[in-house]
Amino acid sequence: MEVPHEEEEILSYFLDVRSLLSKMKQNRSQFLNSKDVMESYQKVLTKVRELDELRKNSHATPSNSATTLIHSSELHNRVDSVIDDVFQLLSLSFLTVGLKNSAPATYASLSTVQSLLEHLNESNVYTHHDLRPIKERLDEVSAIVEQNRYDSNNGKGGIVVANSNGEDAVLEQLTSQKDEELNKNKIEEDLLLRAKLKHCIDEYNTIESKLEEIHPDLQSSMETLFQIRRGLLSLASSSKRHHAKQEPQSQESSTTDASVAAAAPAAAPVVTPVLERHRNILPEEVIDEKLKQLKEQLEKLESHRDASGKFKSLETGLVEERGQNVLNGLLDDCHDLVNDLSHETDGGISLDTKLQPIYDQLVDIKTTLENLLVTRRWTLRETDLFTYQKKLGEIDNLRVNGKFPTEHPDSKGQSILLYLLRRCYAIIYKLLESSEPVSESLQRVHNQLSTVRRCLLELKRMGGVDNDRELYPYQMKLASLDNMRVDGKYYDSDGNIPEGQGTLNALLAECFDIIHELKIEAEERAEDRVDIHADGDESVEMTKDPTMRDVQEQPTARYMDVYAHDDDEDDGDDDDDDDGDDNNFSEHSYDEEDYTTTSYADD
Repeated sequence: MEVPHEEEEILSYFLDVRSLLSKMKQNRSQFLNSKDVMESYQKVLTKVRELDELRKNSHATPSNSATTLIHSSELHNRVDSVIDDVFQLLSLSFLTVGLKNSAPATYASLSTVQSLLEHLNESNVYTHHDLRPIKERLDEVSAIVEQNRYDSNNGKGGIVVANSNGEDAVLEQLTSQKDEELNKNKIEEDLLLRAKLKHCIDEYNTIESKLEEIHPDLQSSMETLFQIRRGLLSLASSSKRHHAKQEPQSQESSTTDASVAAAAPAAAPVVTPVLERHRNILPEEVIDEKLKQLKEQLEKLESHRDASGKFKSLETGLVEERGQNVLNGLLDDCHDLVNDLSHETDGGISLDTKLQPIYDQLVDIKTTLENLLVTRRWTLRETDLFTYQKKLGEIDNLRVNGKFPTEHPDSKGQSILLYLLRRCYAIIYKLLESSEPVSESLQRVHNQLSTVRRCLLELKRMGGVDNDRELYPYQMKLASLDNMRVDGKYYDSDGNIPEGQGTLNALLAECFDIIHELKIEAEERAEDRVDIHADGDESVEMTKDPTMRDVQEQPTARYMDVYAHDDDEDDGDDDDDDDGDDNNFSEHSYDEEDYTTTSYADD
């Protein structure tokens, strides 16, 4: 639909805002500020409200109607698409500055949930297990929207001024006008979020109503088919032809990569597109072996059908009518995937010439997003996800009647491409949900506190410490982090108080509590050793041992001269041994942290 003449000025404004937000997103030299994000958000809401009122006046809808015409399917045009991009960027910006539980931050999550639901509805292959986390997230968003909704009883008012001189009257008038503007924006925000939430809930209810009740005796067959299907789809997304020799890098792209490498920081190595492309791709032999195993499982399950093609229960051997359509649909999907994977060339799936570039691009996006799942605590800026959302949206819009255009009508690979799309949306959803309510300016402190906490918990799990000296590295690190606070608050480089103070203070307090517990346990063990020396054999020497064993075995006489050769040398060896023990504890704990991707809050 063409943009009406009266909306062209508003379109120009939103295009400028989108460009400004994109530049802010790409600027890594400074952190996003919650105050700047909130000001931009209020300006955008004011302009959106003007557009809503304009459309309501043009279509004889009361301006105070409890509905919004933004994103209306009948009036949708380019302005709505740009507004959606702006709200996506603003929502991700709210996540970046640590305002995860605010109403604007839910917009990006709702958009991702909406895409997931639409793809599930098209696939017609899902269970209650697939819908349960989506339902839980929709309930969480509903609670956030309800908590932040506009209350007409408490929304009015301003600053009450006792004096009646001219300056106070002007101040009161300006404050009242500002409050009125904020209240109107709050109403518009509430209408927008509720409309998007309602759309997601309606889509969810539609999908849930299609769920066919499966007979309990056929549940095991259905679960087996789902496992086979997921395994086939996983192989499909891990199988990719190697284009390093077939597509030599052009001179222009080589120059571009060289300039990017030169501009990149020394600490962040540049990964070329070819290397990135082949990361996490399984070897051809492994894919063939796994495909053979999955085909055998599928044939074994097919043997449990009767002459009419109906599945028998694996437990009772009887045919149950409820759920046969779902099982046969899953079986057909599995056969299609096996057929696609059986026609591999050059170590990858051979698809239609129009589908192959889409497949390669989706595999690249999926690989990059999976790598972000591992490194998100150190490298992810939530606003970066907008780029991947836009790419997936562009690929999704290539479909016609739910299918990607091909040169041949019977071309295979549609189900694989749809799976890759859903998988990418699911990873983005997980990255959004794993975001911590901590501003990016404090993320470094949060990561260090989380690391110290994990090390202390691991140390406690391994049996604790024998003396206070083993806790010195952790105490020194916590002391340095504690000294960064001013009046109990962490400040950024600009002197602002970023979001996430409560989370960081809770982490810091927990670390100090764990150290206190470890000290008490060490003192109790020391008292037990004193009691053993007092009551037992004086010749029994208690040595430091992580397993807390009483070591009585001493070196034999032929080694005594070595241990008693030089008192000074012996003392130095003891010190080195103790230092080695301390290093082992610390290195083990931090190595464990390097392979851990979850943050303080459980994902």
